[in-house]
Amino acid sequence: MKTKPMATSLRGKVNFSTFTIIFLTVGLFVALSLFTETFFSYSNIYSLVFGLSIQFFAMIGFTYLMIMGEIDLSVGAVYGFGGALLGIFVITFQMPFFPALILTLVVAALIGFINGYLVVRFRLISMMVTIGMMSILKGLTSILTGSLGAQVFPSVYRALIKYKLFDIHWSIIAFLLILVILEVLLKWTAPFRRMYYIGHNINTARVYGIKVERMKIVAFMTSAVTAAFGGILATSRITHAYPTTGLGLEFTVVTAAVLGGASLFGGRGSMLRSALGLAFLALVLNGMIIFRIDPYFQQVLLGAILIAAVFVDTRLNRVRA
Repeated sequence: MKTKPMATSLRGKVNFSTFTIIFLTVGLFVALSLFTETFFSYSNIYSLVFGLSIQFFAMIGFTYLMIMGEIDLSVGAVYGFGGALLGIFVITFQMPFFPALILTLVVAALIGFINGYLVVRFRLISMMVTIGMMSILKGLTSILTGSLGAQVFPSVYRALIKYKLFDIHWSIIAFLLILVILEVLLKWTAPFRRMYYIGHNINTARVYGIKVERMKIVAFMTSAVTAAFGGILATSRITHAYPTTGLGLEFTVVTAAVLGGASLFGGRGSMLRSALGLAFLALVLNGMIIFRIDPYFQQVLLGAILIAAVFVDTRLNRVRA
């Protein structure tokens, strides 16, 4: 059978979330502003964006992997592990902060490399590999946080997230700048566009000379490093390590990515729409808190949103033309 040219084969595919996630997010924002008294306040909006700027780091490499048809369910565990490991380095081993930060990110890169190598070398299912890594890291995080107890991090660690530019936390500015840069790179540069080719048809990508295995390993490493950095910022914000940091984050990011048009079957995705999906979920959670909805029912609703998003993705994108 004749292979269809790659650039042509990517055209005309259904992407149900191109505008839907924008309408959903803006519509929910307007509704909460109109029907609640506390939502549309500077402190609440700022707190929402501040939280998004931290969690967004866990979405970066994760979105890349989904575009290539892989998934990293260890992001939440890496998120929690990164903060705890850095705490061990600076408190238990009394390392200077910035060398300890670099070492923590190197360890995270090694975790991502292991995930990626197992997937591409032995053709294992990425979901199962990363679930296994998630279990390992959760156990290690519990051990590390148990060793730290309730010790407050040193001032230099706590200050990491507090730096401001123009009276705005640096993480918010970095979030917006990185988001724009990564979206432009995905849309307009050949190296990043290759991710879509891999996700759309891995065999055709190889025919065109794309280093599929190398790109997937780099994406897994990126996923782990960015998730660990996000977790470091989160623990800097709360001032000490908790074993539950990052708990359930993997389901948040996969829901956000699918809401933003990424497909579990690969070949689709956008950094901007992933961020909008994350913002939509943050608005849903914020609204439920304002309306004092039971936390258990909050989990029910978030789970229903994930199932609905996966259902629509499967119905629209499973059958490839």
